[in-house]
Amino acid sequence: MKIKNKIKEFQGKAIDKTKRFKRQIELKRLEKYANEIDMVLTLYNKKSCDETMMIKGLRKSSGETTVRKTHQEDVEKITKEIAKKLGLNEQLVGIMAKHHDVGHTFLGHSGEWWISNIQDDDGLGMVCHNAVGTRELVFTEHIYDQIMQKIKVHNPEVGPKESDKIKESLWLIMDGINTHNGETPEKEYIPDIRKTEREFETEILKCYGIRGYDRTIKPATAEACLMRLADQISYIPLDMVDGLREGLVRDKDGNIVDTLDEDYIRVLTALGIDKVEIDIANKEKSYSKIAERLKEIFVNDVIANSTKGKITMSPKIMTLMNELRNLNNQKAVDNVILKEDQETYPSAIRILRDKYAKIFLEENLDEKIKQRSEENSQHQGKRECNKLLEETLKLSQEEMKTEDEEKVETPSEYSENDKKFIRYILKSDARDLQFTKRSAQIALKESIGEELDIARNHVLKQKLYLDKEELGLDYTKKNARIKTYISRYMRKLNKGEMVEYDAKTRKAEIETIYKGVLSGKLPKYYEDMETRVAKLMAGKYIASLNDSEFLELLKTEGLISQEQSESLTRKYRDIEDLQDEVYIQSNWKNIAKAQQDHTQIQGEIK
Repeated sequence: MKIKNKIKEFQGKAIDKTKRFKRQIELKRLEKYANEIDMVLTLYNKKSCDETMMIKGLRKSSGETTVRKTHQEDVEKITKEIAKKLGLNEQLVGIMAKHHDVGHTFLGHSGEWWISNIQDDDGLGMVCHNAVGTRELVFTEHIYDQIMQKIKVHNPEVGPKESDKIKESLWLIMDGINTHNGETPEKEYIPDIRKTEREFETEILKCYGIRGYDRTIKPATAEACLMRLADQISYIPLDMVDGLREGLVRDKDGNIVDTLDEDYIRVLTALGIDKVEIDIANKEKSYSKIAERLKEIFVNDVIANSTKGKITMSPKIMTLMNELRNLNNQKAVDNVILKEDQETYPSAIRILRDKYAKIFLEENLDEKIKQRSEENSQHQGKRECNKLLEETLKLSQEEMKTEDEEKVETPSEYSENDKKFIRYILKSDARDLQFTKRSAQIALKESIGEELDIARNHVLKQKLYLDKEELGLDYTKKNARIKTYISRYMRKLNKGEMVEYDAKTRKAEIETIYKGVLSGKLPKYYEDMETRVAKLMAGKYIASLNDSEFLELLKTEGLISQEQSESLTRKYRDIEDLQDEVYIQSNWKNIAKAQQDHTQIQGEIK
């Protein structure tokens, strides 16, 4: 048996070595065309570049507030510096870094959290920015075709065989974007060198369907692993600076703290920053130099402790970096959502989502998507050529009308906002529509399983279930489904029919309910698949809006008054009693607690 295990282990190492070598070849092949890849991705990264980071963009008071363009360029610089020292691919990790936040919704993480919670009531899964970006690029915009078109224009000597090889490797760039979520601290980052393109696409799907799945996936390359850690190295110091600059950091009495206090000083000095430097920064009320020193310390530590196959930091520095992030959470991040945000935005999003879903169904947009897909399949590459022409001629969107857009007819009775939604949806094709249906199916099964677990735990393990509640959010349908399952299990228990909840029983139960929903036999708390897809496509459109577009939509749709708009855009520094107005999301409490627990496990600060 030992001999067989040793042989198996030897074979596994041999396979890994071969896969690792193949990955390096693929990345080297793509490196030749880094400029072309970057130019195409830049076309889609304009919205994200203008958005702010931790600070809500509608409330920022300083022109120096960090925007995602600054952050992404910062991550690009960090990854290239480390990659050069470790012998990794500088150009490609730089591209991943420069575009990793392309999928962020309006109002940053809050936007995706609000949409996700609204979908949760219908059992429709999650929205997370890393998957939003890759889904939009891969399934909606067909980014691989556009990149290949750009490569052919700039490199006409590239033959069909080489073109096929290049295209087959492009998913590795997208994998870096999809796996970049660096919110959960880890001790080390080791690439999944056996991952295939199909597995990568399945991961995008599961990010939409399974809560927390985006935090479990492993990058396919060491470059993507590096970018995942570099994301944290960049945003942790920047969040600290933004919090102080924008007046988010408050003391226990609610007063603005615009200097580094004892908590921060304790961590900063443990990291090796001299107290004199901190005193100068506090005197000048300027913390950019401190942020740069922090990044320098983190970068040097990664270089000293990492290899081509494993990206990591020393236990001490990683613990301290995570402790700094925990302080940011407590002192600044907790304060970014106000009660008026929570009372206003979720209900408005739900109204818009349901309105657009109704239009999707009334106008049979799914059938129109399929029809247009069939027509466009005869002119493959047309849209790609138009985008390249737009970039080459530097024409504005108003000046540049693609043939596809001119074909889109919108009924005159719809408002201009509704027509924008219809035009956006008809950019999708059959493949994107199929992606939405598959994610809806995954989300449905996942929600059934989760709700059955809650009901069983309530009945069998006395884990009391109380209605899920959140300010501004409605969980009526979710609560009703769980209570229905609780009643069912109570009846079984009273009849002595309750059995142990093993994996086989659970799977069979989920499948029975799932089939009942698909067949229309369970219409009370579950909507049919057509309605579910319509709501997801409507949510996809809302998630594509930037801060100003979203606010303008709320105003023109009459969902907020001018007075509310002015209040929703008040600057944090202008709010007299911030602590009284702050609303801390329940989900953020859980994330922050998990991060803090993880940091304590790694080691206490001495």
